[in-house]
Amino acid sequence: MGMAWEIADINIGDEVAITVTVLKLLDDGRASVSIPSYGFPHSVPAPKRSKPGDELQLTGEVTRVDEENRKVTVKAGGLITVDADTITDWTPVRRKKMSRRDGAD
Repeated sequence: MGMAWEIADINIGDEVAITVTVLKLLDDGRASVSIPSYGFPHSVPAPKRSKPGDELQLTGEVTRVDEENRKVTVKAGGLITVDADTITDWTPVRRKKMSRRDGAD
């Protein structure tokens, strides 16, 4: 499955999504999930009726892009660094253009 973007297109502040898999439901209403290329435990609020094996979309804001190593760090309930290839959706943030003040003092 090819991406419709390159890592060079992704900027800090953009929103990205990663598909995660529910491993187990926890007692506190959260789900333990597996995140591709992220080797650490992670949990998210469990959607109603979710069960182990379900795939969920984890979305977050990009805080760092490492083009050389093809890694992206995402703020999604904590900082998660994943391979760029694991990003399943990407929404660039609208960049504000510099505006000049029109004589308002």
